[in-house]
Amino acid sequence: MERRLGLMNMLVLLLVAVLVVVPATAKPAGLFARLFGATDVTDVSDDTGGSNCAGCAIIIGIVEQLAEFDNSTVEAALDKLCTYLGSLKTSCQLVVNMYAEEVIAALEKKETPDVICHTLGFCKTPAGKPMCHIFPLPSALQHMAPDRLSEHVQTLHTGYVQRARMHKNSAVRQAATVGSALVDFCKLPGIEEICKIVERWTNDNRPLDDLDLDGFSMLPTARGSAWRGKDCNDSNGDTHPGRQAVDGDAMADSNCNGILGSDSAGNTYEDLWCNGSVRYGTAVLGDSIGAHFHIPPEWMNVTELSEKAFANLLYILTNELDWPQLSTATGHYNSSRWPDEIHGPMDSLYQRMFELNRCNHRDYQNIAVNGARATAMADHIVLTLSRQQTRDQPLLIMLELVGNDVCSGHPDFSHMTPPDVYHDAQLKTLRYLDTILPRGSHILLVGLVDGRFLYNNMHSRIHPLGAFRGDVTYQNVYDYLDCLGVTPCWGWLNSNESIRNATTEHAELLNAQLQKIADTEKFNNFDVLYTMYDINAAAKEAAKFGKQPWQLVEPVDGFHANQLSNSLTAGLLWKLFQQERPAWVPAANPHNADIVGKFGDQGGY
Repeated sequence: MERRLGLMNMLVLLLVAVLVVVPATAKPAGLFARLFGATDVTDVSDDTGGSNCAGCAIIIGIVEQLAEFDNSTVEAALDKLCTYLGSLKTSCQLVVNMYAEEVIAALEKKETPDVICHTLGFCKTPAGKPMCHIFPLPSALQHMAPDRLSEHVQTLHTGYVQRARMHKNSAVRQAATVGSALVDFCKLPGIEEICKIVERWTNDNRPLDDLDLDGFSMLPTARGSAWRGKDCNDSNGDTHPGRQAVDGDAMADSNCNGILGSDSAGNTYEDLWCNGSVRYGTAVLGDSIGAHFHIPPEWMNVTELSEKAFANLLYILTNELDWPQLSTATGHYNSSRWPDEIHGPMDSLYQRMFELNRCNHRDYQNIAVNGARATAMADHIVLTLSRQQTRDQPLLIMLELVGNDVCSGHPDFSHMTPPDVYHDAQLKTLRYLDTILPRGSHILLVGLVDGRFLYNNMHSRIHPLGAFRGDVTYQNVYDYLDCLGVTPCWGWLNSNESIRNATTEHAELLNAQLQKIADTEKFNNFDVLYTMYDINAAAKEAAKFGKQPWQLVEPVDGFHANQLSNSLTAGLLWKLFQQERPAWVPAANPHNADIVGKFGDQGGY
């Protein structure tokens, strides 16, 4: 019990860190890169403030709009925003106390959030470079030459530091001494140690709470049962989802599928109702698309901000802003469970496997990591998949890395994965899987998406951050993140069509390598099937329901597939299996009704 309480205290600290430092650091191993899908941004954002700058501008922009929307003071808007965070109100006010006075004074002078963040030191404009801004600049600054603008905002920052260092409030004085040029949230008093805890956790893809170290947890978050089937005995490493039943599970549920015991004749229910059926667990090895990255748009639209919108904040953030429980591969909950945070139907490969055979209950693993590339997958991510070749059931795996091998914050093509490196990394992953997967497994190789879909359908639309005034489009957001060096994809979220086309050309080269592997390589314990991630096919399906292409894209980041898209993709992949690999779709278990009658929801999730 003490360990559980200690864990929850740590998760609360984690939440404080994420919330107060959103986003934290723009280093590849840091929280922003992990949570927001940005990869490989070292040295790109160091001279602009990067994610710290973006976080500052977004937060102050929300406060400014909230005050206007409520016809209240900025001070009241700050307090309201902290109140929405419930038990974390005190933590929120820790940072507010450091900067509120300066922010209030600047907003009263009609300074914009971007200018204010330069003043506070979260942002910087290098000499000769344009000032990065997400909101329209004040008219007096719109036509100022870059060097003059850089000098102007530096003068504002210098004045702020001088005032703050002489302030009677110790918190204000501390904030001014954090850094001479750029403020790092993770260096603020009281936050630094929390950031270190977050850093350690977000660089490991295994469950945080796993007493028997079998890769499965009894808690839902922190890579727990939202990601992998719930462990039903966390003190026994031989008991976990996907296990072959031990002695028919007469006395204990060794595979955690909720089926155990014997009938009056001494026949075990596992033997009677499961042994004659074909069984597959379902897994995904992938990136933020596979993990289903989603930030509730209500968090950034002041017309929809409410306490209800933040009701599940702890759950969301300790799942890394990912929703694996609703994803294409491993979705297992109805999205109506979170009506104020996510919208759309749920369909998944796991759900379909479960509906065919309830003996597959809880046999799913989501090993997807925001920002993952083929090399990272081969070197360490795949190693965290939990499967024992001789004692577990076969797996149906979706190996999907649909963007990051051409996407990064670097404004060039040299940081895209070369085709030969991509080929070797993917083959390395598959060869490792051949050593751990039970015979009879299947792997779907998913190629990169044509990411031009994003800019083409989103750039002119209004972003949730600009919903109140209609002044921030997705192109504004894309250009802003690019300017800061923290864009999740310089190549596809680029206003230059030639660059977008060239990025797709490189993606096609990588897809050709994956097709080559599917055509030429043979493996002992699984077969493979190649398909590209076809967002355009999902759009055609969506059109049948009166939906437009833009309605398949996440509204906050404008980069990921949303809940509707995830659901439609699951259906499309299932049709692909039925057409190209019918053996991957086993016959329905005739004893499903018996299982439901005896065991109900089989212990749920």
